[in-house]
Amino acid sequence: MLLVGCMFFRCSFLKNLNLSNFNTQNVKEMWSMFKECSSLNNLNLSNFDTKNVFNMHHMFEGCISLRKNNVINNDNKIMKLLK
Repeated sequence: MLLVGCMFFRCSFLKNLNLSNFNTQNVKEMWSMFKECSSLNNLNLSNFDTKNVFNMHHMFEGCISLRKNNVINNDNKIMKLLK
């Protein structure tokens, strides 16, 4: 089982992040992955595959600068978590 939970947790100075080449095909948990990244406002998750992910709790909690239109992604699971 692959876990990426808390990977960028509290990276409060992170503003832009491109994870378009990040392979998430076998990831099972993404809980709190970007939690409290308060300055994050551009995020490219264009190739994120969440079909095997069962835990995405608090993934974007505290991402006060991040909005749906600033995220590149077509995955409904992820888009439902965004404001």
